[in-house]
Amino acid sequence: MKTYIVLIPLEENDDARKQCEQIENTKFSLDNKSCIQIKKMVIELINDTTYNLDGIEVWAMSEFMEWCNDEQFNPVHYFMSYVYA
Repeated sequence: MKTYIVLIPLEENDDARKQCEQIENTKFSLDNKSCIQIKKMVIELINDTTYNLDGIEVWAMSEFMEWCNDEQFNPVHYFMSYVYA
């Protein structure tokens, strides 16, 4: 099982923190563990039609760490959670 970071943009989403807390620690059983597939599952799990959730980003932990270490990630724009697949 791998850990994936889920980033929910704050822009135009007043419930981003609640949504992150809702999905935190969720375990998905998938044959194809692509970030795109996990994003689809996360959006289904959140099940909120009030906001456009297309801006959600899903990163494999190793890729996310590299992004952070390269100083390309600005946490000001997101609430963050994690899931497993």
